[in-house]
Amino acid sequence: MSISKIIIKATNFFLILFVLFTVLPVKLNYSSITIILLSVISIINLFYSKNINFKHDNYYIFIISIPFIVYTFGLINTSNLSYGFTILTKNLSFIAFPLIFFSLGKYINQKKMYSSFLLGLSLTNLYLIYLFFYNFNFGTKFYMIVTLDVYHSTYLGMYNLFAFWVCINFFIKKSKKIYLFLALFFIISALLTSARIIFILSFLSIVTTILILIKSNKIRVVTLLFTSLVSISILVTIPSFKQKFNQFLELEKIGFDRNNYSSLSSRFGKIEASLEVIKNNLWFGTGTGDNIDELVKEYREMKFVMGYKYRYNPHNQYLDNMVRNGLIGGSITLIVIYILPIVVSFRRKDFLMLTFILIICSVSLTESILNVQKGITFYVFFVILLLHKNFQKGSNLSNKIHDTI
Repeated sequence: MSISKIIIKATNFFLILFVLFTVLPVKLNYSSITIILLSVISIINLFYSKNINFKHDNYYIFIISIPFIVYTFGLINTSNLSYGFTILTKNLSFIAFPLIFFSLGKYINQKKMYSSFLLGLSLTNLYLIYLFFYNFNFGTKFYMIVTLDVYHSTYLGMYNLFAFWVCINFFIKKSKKIYLFLALFFIISALLTSARIIFILSFLSIVTTILILIKSNKIRVVTLLFTSLVSISILVTIPSFKQKFNQFLELEKIGFDRNNYSSLSSRFGKIEASLEVIKNNLWFGTGTGDNIDELVKEYREMKFVMGYKYRYNPHNQYLDNMVRNGLIGGSITLIVIYILPIVVSFRRKDFLMLTFILIICSVSLTESILNVQKGITFYVFFVILLLHKNFQKGSNLSNKIHDTI
């Protein structure tokens, strides 16, 4: 077997392993190892392959590496360098995956990537369903059971929402009903994670799908009414959802209440502290490694005991970037992370990329998803997978993106 064939097989094999390690409840070390191996293969291929055109539009996928560069510059005004380097290490995917796709992109079988994603997530969901029914009578803290036995419920819900849209996208293109059944399976699994933002996004996803797939207005109305009734029934009958949404009724004010440490009140506390830190470090932020230290100071001022005891991050990716890198660096990273893929998806009419980035944008309102590996690697891999496909479609698009950035 020639070296080129070995590289092709190794590329897809390790990428499939990476996807499986991402969605299965296994140690994070496994996905990190596959990324390292793929990076090594990428470097070997750069020296070995004679077919890589260094003037090719593939260069544009390195735009997604800009957040890592901003975080690196953020070390300049960082006093807690140890935590700063930890943040950089977590975000190495912003460099690794553009390199992998630049060098090996033409070898990557996208169909296998999506199939592996759906298969691995299906196995995790079967365990999720088992946990749900086993713990139903003790369901008020079910989202914590998911977090402890699988991984963070919001991240699992986010994966399932994207899987739902992958299936809908395949159904629209291929008209095979199996994808509708799979989509139903993934949306039910997303709901079972019992995360508030995922429930809301699941409902909106179902409504959007009804509007896209059903052409008859009468059937649309009936289906939408049925969906609304089922959603309300879920809220009033399933303990984990009742507990999560009842927290809205427990709030005496829209804001942090030091006597109420429910999830919603705590989130308001994180927002208030983040806004105060941003105000005090408006242009350049706290530095890559000092964001949590500065937030803890604000938590102490607010007498937010749980906040400084557990060193909460903002639980909001937009605020997180602004706290860490200020108005200048934070805006640059947010443009690259969110606006760039949206621009590409509209210009290329890429339905799947649009749904992917809208899911990321929405979940970022309640989670600092790029603070943990389960969020970072998932985002960077799929956004590069989608961008690479679009940047391959012609230099005219690349020139437009260059002008936009």
